[in-house]
Amino acid sequence: MYEGQTAIQIAGQVLIAFLFLATGILNSAFKVRQHLDRMIAVGVPFARAALYFGFAMQLAGGAMLLFDWRTDIACPILIVFTVVATAIFHQYWRVEDPIRRHMHFSFIFSNLAIVGGLLAVM
Repeated sequence: MYEGQTAIQIAGQVLIAFLFLATGILNSAFKVRQHLDRMIAVGVPFARAALYFGFAMQLAGGAMLLFDWRTDIACPILIVFTVVATAIFHQYWRVEDPIRRHMHFSFIFSNLAIVGGLLAVM
């Protein structure tokens, strides 16, 4: 596990894994209805199945990353998850309140950095 990686690289990988695992656990335990309603509102087909598939991608990819197992598969899973979730949940152009719009726009940039981190791990 973590062969040939420096302590800094391991810390970065663990922190990225923690992000996906912690949010996956919290969202799947406490925010299912909220996420499902938002997905239906923006017209995601088969929203319930897509939501649970997203949770599975988030948790499986996060665990694989944490245990440094098949990161060549885990990173693309998490990249796809991040890009699709960003497209669904951060549609800033639909938000009228300027502060909330700015927050969604900022989340897009944060998620781009997460994708960058996953590419670096890969």
